[in-house]
Amino acid sequence: MKGHSCYIDPELIRNAMIQCPVCRVENDDFAITCSQCKGFIQDRVPNLNLFETGWTVLESPHKAFRTITLAEHKNYVLFLFTLFGISLSFTGFWLFRLGRYFENLLDLIGSALGAGIVLGLTSAAILTLAYHGMAKLFGGKSGFRSSLGLLGYSLTPIALTLFVILPIELLTFGMYMFTGNPHPYTIKPVSYVILVGFDSVIAVWSVVLAVLGTRVGHQMSIGKSILVVLGTMALFGGALYVAADQFHIDGKL
Repeated sequence: MKGHSCYIDPELIRNAMIQCPVCRVENDDFAITCSQCKGFIQDRVPNLNLFETGWTVLESPHKAFRTITLAEHKNYVLFLFTLFGISLSFTGFWLFRLGRYFENLLDLIGSALGAGIVLGLTSAAILTLAYHGMAKLFGGKSGFRSSLGLLGYSLTPIALTLFVILPIELLTFGMYMFTGNPHPYTIKPVSYVILVGFDSVIAVWSVVLAVLGTRVGHQMSIGKSILVVLGTMALFGGALYVAADQFHIDGKL
């Protein structure tokens, strides 16, 4: 006689329901109160703690994104998007060698910070609209605020690079990081490759977190979650390309 199989259909896990302990009605996994008797079926999450939630995103993404989806207030999301915008701004200054327009590094840092704040707040709206639209297209279940929270906290690794990797890059290469004259690779090739490699790994990490957040928060398969994130990246990347092309034509900041 064969043993019983312990296989559990992933689709059943993904569409998990919570049974009300009072009336036994099945409720959505993210429901706080029972749809039938209105009794509480799981604890409320009024607010998010930035450091606790950020650390949990890195350590236990599934748990973190579930908490973020349940949270009534998606605290600090705009702050995370602002840090993302600043990181994106410095990346643009490096990519387009904009250091040639500045007299010194302090002026460049000030301009990159200012542009980054605007870019981050703008990205919070544009990126989330694109992401939420893609999620709904593939059957996502959560609302816009949850999409904002999921996407914002998936940027945690990128936000951390501003306090870890960027200072090392500035101290190691200074203005040469943004002028390319000489190219920072010719100054310290090993350091340059390692730092750029770290930046690349961090970017991929955030993409993976966005996929996991989509799977948990929007209750969809991993395949659809990947398509949602890749589609969002394509739309946002296209918008950045158009903006960069316009910058190239004007030749001005």
